[in-house]
Amino acid sequence: MALGNANSSAQSRGKNKSVIVKRRKEVVLAKGYNSFASSTVQASNACRSGGSLSETFYHNGNRLLPAANDVVYSTRRANPRGVLEAGHYKIVIGGRNYNMQVGSSGVVSAVNGCR
Repeated sequence: MALGNANSSAQSRGKNKSVIVKRRKEVVLAKGYNSFASSTVQASNACRSGGSLSETFYHNGNRLLPAANDVVYSTRRANPRGVLEAGHYKIVIGGRNYNMQVGSSGVVSAVNGCR
């Protein structure tokens, strides 16, 4: 009689199911996120950055332009592992350039227009 086999297979199915549910919640939460073009992370004001805006990032704010206290992600998922690295980013919204400053945990601390 293999009494241990029934319990171990049931436990592993339960573990896999919770992971799938968590991923599903991340996708559902991030469904309404706004995307924008951005540069890579810069050490200081990114307005002077001459690099291309080849990155696409997503934020959880209500407007197209990220605002203070919005969280910015590298993927369209509400996953803490996908938050942006702290620093400055040059972003483009509606044809205008902005410097977005991101603090710890991917939280936007300031967004200023470039001149």
